[in-house]
Amino acid sequence: MTKVALIRQCSLHPLSLLDRLAKNFMQEDFILLQDYHNLDILLNRMAALGRRADGSRRPVLSVYAGGDCVFINTLKDSSSLGPQVAPEAEPSRALLEQEVLGGILNLSPQDRSATVTYTQDPAAALKAVEDGQYQLAVLLA
Repeated sequence: MTKVALIRQCSLHPLSLLDRLAKNFMQEDFILLQDYHNLDILLNRMAALGRRADGSRRPVLSVYAGGDCVFINTLKDSSSLGPQVAPEAEPSRALLEQEVLGGILNLSPQDRSATVTYTQDPAAALKAVEDGQYQLAVLLA
């Protein structure tokens, strides 16, 4: 099941966040259809990108800031971030919390508890961003 982090507000413009992620992540755009009719295709793409040949998981974070475009970010094999994630941790969530929330966005644990909400309903999360309730949704695979 897909987990989604909803971020109420952050200090960076979404494009600046993507720029900062580019060092360690391969990025691709995914165009959403109206009413998210192709959301299942996005989730399947994320799952496929997250599968490694040896059966292990590669972190995939997809950033949505509204509109019709989701930015899929797949951790590069050459990234130094991979070994930092504990083997028992959910790799995508661990990277989100360590590198994005704690690192790039510089949110303290207290800020995170006030700013970040998790859900397992991707369509509702995208709608919440579209409606302006949240600034970003980060889908985790």
